[in-house]
Amino acid sequence: MQNYIADQWCDEGASRISILIPGVMNSESVYEVVRTYNGLPFAFRKHFDRLKQSANLLGLDLPFTCKELNSLIIEGLERNKAVQTEDFRIRISLMSDVSGSIIAVVFSRLPSASKDIYELGVKISISPFLKPSGEIVDPHLKMPGASWNIRTRKALGDNYDMIILNEKGSLCEGSFSNIFLVLDGSVATPDIQSGVLPGITRDNVIGLCESLEIPVEKRPIPAWELFCADEVFITHTSVGIVPVRRLEDRVLIEDFTDGMTRLLLDNFEGYIMTEDSNWSGLDEVEPSDYRADI
Repeated sequence: MQNYIADQWCDEGASRISILIPGVMNSESVYEVVRTYNGLPFAFRKHFDRLKQSANLLGLDLPFTCKELNSLIIEGLERNKAVQTEDFRIRISLMSDVSGSIIAVVFSRLPSASKDIYELGVKISISPFLKPSGEIVDPHLKMPGASWNIRTRKALGDNYDMIILNEKGSLCEGSFSNIFLVLDGSVATPDIQSGVLPGITRDNVIGLCESLEIPVEKRPIPAWELFCADEVFITHTSVGIVPVRRLEDRVLIEDFTDGMTRLLLDNFEGYIMTEDSNWSGLDEVEPSDYRADI
């Protein structure tokens, strides 16, 4: 696998960045994770806009335009085509350096999701750690190394993910996912001020609900409502919609996924593939834009 590290392409085993740069030493970095569908970067412009917003909040310069970074990723997909033909997971890291900012674009195989996840659901629990609400930390800032995420992931045990609360006792998000509740025929998800990173898949699920005329509430959700929900599902980039079978000791799915979650699952891929905003900008990239020998 070839990656783009600090202005050059290099093989995976030769990918190196000095530990002495501020981005590594002081954790002065932001990142995005993009996946491909059928070989094309999914919702890339949305990811770029979020990366730019994170960079601005941390005072980092972004050395590429959306079109330039998109071209770089398309080139990376071409370079790695001989390695494997499945979809990719692409991590874009922007790090502070003494002379400005450097970018690392790392390509890896996207693991195949088990069909059992969609049919049988997963187990989740409440994390013992808190994430600050949007009143304390701007939720648009996406940085690696957040203590609430690291500590929650170390405590997962047999959970697929754990839901982190904010300091007010309201639902925030999982360590790598957003959460949705189905309550009396409507869908509810924590709002941004609850401390939620505005997930790209989260936004697509909200758009899907609206297209199906399903009422959606984005609001503060006290933790107790999670245990009153008719259905619960989580969302994240790699897998999309993930039904929740078991919440702590409460069983939500007796046999197979059904109800509102099943409806959204059945319509999710069709929606994201035909939603123009998920693919905007891809037609701007021409072969002449590829950086073949940087």
